[in-house]
Amino acid sequence: MLCVRSHGKDKFFIPGGKFELGESDQQALKREIKEELSIDLDESSIEFATVVKDVAYGLENTQVEMHCYRAEYSGDLTPCAEIAELDWVTLDDLDKCAPAAQQAVTFALTGSNE
Repeated sequence: MLCVRSHGKDKFFIPGGKFELGESDQQALKREIKEELSIDLDESSIEFATVVKDVAYGLENTQVEMHCYRAEYSGDLTPCAEIAELDWVTLDDLDKCAPAAQQAVTFALTGSNE
């Protein structure tokens, strides 16, 4: 599964980000992915995958809830904005990921968050 590491961070996360006022999940996803990876998501292929909840990495008193999607894309993956590195993460690489990203990768590759 494609994961990203931001500048100044030591763990990988799932690409995406926060909503802007009035955005749907799909609009936020397309915008954030374009900003971070320079690719265009095929809107007709965007498919809900799971919701992941965990402690926000580095913020022990903050809970994160990620709505995860999968989609086809066009263009060349190029790290932009705050992204320092891209990696195709496998189950053997989970220790490189933040806790919520570990759950998302596990779900994407096995169909279960466990």
